Amino acid sequence: DRLPRTMDVVRRSARTARMITLTSAPAVALRDAAIAAVGRLAPGLALRSFDGIADWRPPTPTYPAGAQWKA
Repeated sequence: DRLPRTMDVVRRSARTARMITLTSAPAVALRDAAIAAVGRLAPGLALRSFDGIADWRPPTPTYPAGAQWKA
């Protein structure tokens, strides 16, 4: 049940890592310009990349019926 969501998180992480670890000057300039433009023109667009990750909630019920969670 967890594999599809986990693989999606891994794919997004790898894509972000490739973008962040660019080293050539032209690629870095293009990346920085794109991030600045998105921040100015559509600030919510960057946050949408976290859809499905940051808003995830565990399925209910999480615990077996009748069981109580103890800290």
